[in-house]
Amino acid sequence: MEKAQGSEANGSGAVDPEQQLSSLQEELRSEKDEKERQAKLAAEYLDTAKRVQAEFDNYKKRAQREKEDIVKYANQRLLSDLLLIFDDFERALASQCSEEQLREGIHKIRDNLAALMAENGLKEIPSNGRFDPTIHEALAVGEGEDGTILEVFQKGYYLGDKVLRCSKVMVAKRTGDNNG
Repeated sequence: MEKAQGSEANGSGAVDPEQQLSSLQEELRSEKDEKERQAKLAAEYLDTAKRVQAEFDNYKKRAQREKEDIVKYANQRLLSDLLLIFDDFERALASQCSEEQLREGIHKIRDNLAALMAENGLKEIPSNGRFDPTIHEALAVGEGEDGTILEVFQKGYYLGDKVLRCSKVMVAKRTGDNNG
């Protein structure tokens, strides 16, 4: 230990300036290397974050385009199918036939249209029975058993499980003299 103390002291108790300088230079190099390593790591993280952000933006744009294409092509298929029925109407209007034959043709066209709508998930809302305000719209009130549908003015339809159009109906309401 005496040797260590002797090398630190230069007779007057002072630290060797060259050794101190060397030690500080080494510490500075170490700090500089660490700073460069941290800067390089930060740049890599920033680059990764930018790439991920760009990929996410591209994903959102691609998903939006795909969604638009699905709607566009779904409409295209439906319109293509409707054109067949439209052509049937055109032929019916241009035909030279009896009223009974025209009526029969119109019924066939209606059946084709109903089949097309069913293929695309359209179902008629039942309107025989009790009034349900979630699927029926009451346009008029008549006499009869309370809450019974008396007449359907316009049919309603489901598209899948969602109400596309409510049925417009006349609903029975018990009259005042039937206080049973």
